[in-house]
Amino acid sequence: MIDTVIWLIGFRYHVAPDRIIRCFYLVDNARDQQQARRIAAERAETPVERGRRKHLNLDQAWTETRCLHCDSIGRWKFELAEDSR
Repeated sequence: MIDTVIWLIGFRYHVAPDRIIRCFYLVDNARDQQQARRIAAERAETPVERGRRKHLNLDQAWTETRCLHCDSIGRWKFELAEDSR
């Protein structure tokens, strides 16, 4: 059986010199963590998403990656991905 994995990819952006906001994207169609990050980054840069953030630039050098994993017997687990930076 194939396990189900849904990635939660977070980027941050600065709304003021002392205030950081995180923006997360759910990615359920990625083969691995790297592909999930690329998909989330592409979504973050669409005109609609940029407009929602009032055209603030995401800090793509910082990423928080979490994984929602369902094993073959239906147990769900939410965890921090190993390479999260």
